[in-house]
Amino acid sequence: MSTKRLKIEVNALKEGMFVSDLDRPWHETPFPLQGFYIRLDDDVKALTQYCKYVYIDVQKQKSKSISVEHAPFDKKPKPVEKKVDSHVVNLRPIVIKSPQAYQTVCSINKEVSKAEKLHKHVYEAINHVFTSVSGDNLIDLKRTVKETETVAEGMVESVIRNPDALVWLAKMNAQDAYSYQHTVKASIWSLVFGRHLGLDKVQLKSLAMGVLLSHIGKAKLSQEVLDNSESNIANQAAYQEYIQYSLNALSTMDDLPKGVIQIVEYHQERHNGTGYPKGVTGEKIPLLAKIAGLVHYYQELITPRNNDAGLSPLSAVSKLYELRNISFQQDLVERFIEAVGVFPTGTLVELSSNEVGIVTGHNQDRRLLPKVMVVLDENKQKLKHAKVIDLKERSLTGRETDAVYIKDSLPKGAFNIDENQYLLSGATTKWSWRHIASSIAAN
Repeated sequence: MSTKRLKIEVNALKEGMFVSDLDRPWHETPFPLQGFYIRLDDDVKALTQYCKYVYIDVQKQKSKSISVEHAPFDKKPKPVEKKVDSHVVNLRPIVIKSPQAYQTVCSINKEVSKAEKLHKHVYEAINHVFTSVSGDNLIDLKRTVKETETVAEGMVESVIRNPDALVWLAKMNAQDAYSYQHTVKASIWSLVFGRHLGLDKVQLKSLAMGVLLSHIGKAKLSQEVLDNSESNIANQAAYQEYIQYSLNALSTMDDLPKGVIQIVEYHQERHNGTGYPKGVTGEKIPLLAKIAGLVHYYQELITPRNNDAGLSPLSAVSKLYELRNISFQQDLVERFIEAVGVFPTGTLVELSSNEVGIVTGHNQDRRLLPKVMVVLDENKQKLKHAKVIDLKERSLTGRETDAVYIKDSLPKGAFNIDENQYLLSGATTKWSWRHIASSIAAN
């Protein structure tokens, strides 16, 4: 049965109608990407803050007696024009066979203490691999790839227990080379995303290991090529050879987890065929490689190689949303935004109360209303005791004075805030985590 969509003014919505699309991108609103039913007048009031009109799915409405014949807009809305590449392909949404339903079984404060040592080992392992590739040391390469496999397993277990801890640790100021930082942080995003999709542990391990190893061929490139990869056609071609260098190095490895080589080979391919090295389109790109390509691109947006400040997480997901069904498969983009949130864990934000805080966790059904650890008061003075508030819970009390929302995301280090003080271990941080744990319990 085909979907019957009608365009309707928000004020004309009635209880039982199913909202299937908005007049603006979903990620700019606190509403679930998969659509939702109108249950109360409050739902309509909430929508009026973001939209003038929406699209409803008539076949999903709960009451057939609801009349939409006199909706104030055309019954057959004109499709929104979007400039896309001529090679765009429309694929059926990704379906994960027997998806896993993971539960958070460890509090973030406990998991951070476990994950900190792991995070250090991950950087050491990938550093060793790059060194081995650079020196053509085959014997050492086999050992270091095995080391990478071990840390990948540890990353999988950590993300399954609590997906936020490693994301927090990725906010640290690492002194490693850019390629090390990039692949480690991208691998963390890939695991958070894979967990959200319901991939099993075997797939998650392949995903983490594939992303960690996907850029090792860059160890064979000159610094000039790395720094000027987009300056001219010759440098672009030289830069793109890193994929073949990576494949050459890994071809000597025995018993690599299934999917690792595919990630390394296809992670720079794009949905519409504009990627490299083969220029294949969406249906020919393996799922894990699609995920790897998306997370690599997201990490490049927020932390570019050229030392620019990069985009804020909000601007980065907006850019991804623009590229849905162009560079990346549409449903994967939307699911990724669901997974990491518009304001990922660790993002520094300013609230409508003028207080400043750090995002500590998410509410999947209200992505714009996460949990936030407030560290500065409304006068931008440091609080003696940090406090954690759940913006979603505050919005549900019914009291306007309780409702607080995120006014803006802030660049790293804004107001001289050292996020590492709260994210990493140390006397101050240990105290902070104890206070955070009690604050969460109180809220």
